[in-house]
Amino acid sequence: MKRNCFIMASVCLGAMMMFSACTQKYPGYKKTQKGLYYKFYNRYTSAVQPKATDFLKVNMACYLHDSLYFDWQQSASEVYSQLKAPQFAGDLMEAYSMMHVGDSASFYVKADSIAVKYYDQDPAAVGLKADDYFRYEVKLVEVKTEEEFQANIEKMKDQLLQDSRKLLADYVASNHVSVSPEPSGIYIIPVEKGTGRCPMKGEKVELDFSARLLNGQEVGSTFDSPDKFSFVLGEGYTIQGWEEIVPKMHLGERVTALIPAEMAYGEHSVGNIPAYSNLIYDIKLLKITTAAELQAEAEEAMQALKADSDKAFLDYLEVNNITNHTPSGLFYAKTLTTDGEQAQVGKTAQIKFVATFLDGTPLGDSDQLGGQYDVPVGQGKVLKGLDEGIGLMRVGEKARFVLPYTLAYGANPYGNIQAYSNLVFDVELLGLTDNK
Repeated sequence: MKRNCFIMASVCLGAMMMFSACTQKYPGYKKTQKGLYYKFYNRYTSAVQPKATDFLKVNMACYLHDSLYFDWQQSASEVYSQLKAPQFAGDLMEAYSMMHVGDSASFYVKADSIAVKYYDQDPAAVGLKADDYFRYEVKLVEVKTEEEFQANIEKMKDQLLQDSRKLLADYVASNHVSVSPEPSGIYIIPVEKGTGRCPMKGEKVELDFSARLLNGQEVGSTFDSPDKFSFVLGEGYTIQGWEEIVPKMHLGERVTALIPAEMAYGEHSVGNIPAYSNLIYDIKLLKITTAAELQAEAEEAMQALKADSDKAFLDYLEVNNITNHTPSGLFYAKTLTTDGEQAQVGKTAQIKFVATFLDGTPLGDSDQLGGQYDVPVGQGKVLKGLDEGIGLMRVGEKARFVLPYTLAYGANPYGNIQAYSNLVFDVELLGLTDNK
């Protein structure tokens, strides 16, 4: 009996110690099972409580070590956050889900988890330690369903667009613009006549331009710069307004164009151009390059790139004294040889590798793929040069394979690999297994 009493006392003491530790860390706060510390100042349990996907309007400030870390109200007049599934145990989403409209509360949340899960940051890089907690002071002001929130956004966008159109109409009236607008709402005002032809879709145009807002603020210009603006018509490289205006201009012509927001950057802010901005462009058409000329230029550039690649390949082999090669043009040097099993068709090779460009710029490695990479030998599942190179190895061997572009991606760019790129693979053959 005494033993049972001692056990019960120990259990109770343990529970008290755990509770004490919890309350001592942040006195006055309670802790959820998932590790969220919370304290409510005001509770309105009969008010609306948010559900998953709802948008929450909140007043919120974040503190670290009792110093203000970030105040959301300083960055926006209204702050909405969507209630989603928690990204880690005890995160801010759990805090939101506990609240009702009108509630105000304080929450402690692991700072390093916030940095990693919400902002994809290295906690140490932003000065956060493993035991740091953010304290969030939150008041839940309003809850909207996702449908209500999106409808409100669309209504706000429509109002901003209407306001933008009125500003343009007022500008046209006050500046006595006499030309009629195009069906799109663009005003094209002649400044200098051109003597050449108009450009066509698929042709490259080179222009001088200056751009300003309706209030006169300049937001860009090339007139005083040696670098001119160019793009190919019809490729969607620039704003809709330019795609409409430039094909109507003659070579050498200069115009002033009033471009409504929806034909410029619309709801997007770009650089120092706010969203829903009407723009005034001064444009002069300097040069037209035909599609055939563009094709010839591209082919010439590719030939120059190919020649540079061929020279770089030979220079690399000479500098690194790599002479062994196969009939296909794969060059290699074994840095470690063994009497291990020979790689052959029907086997799957387990390899470690590091891939680079000829100048040593990293391209990728097996550590990014879990530490090793499995390759069915001779099945064409990897680059031709690498596939062939693995077939030259024995288990335990290490080798450097220098792939000419013909055994890599050839004339086709791939990701950040440009056309005619020669590649280097340092490979270690860890083992072989039967494909069966």
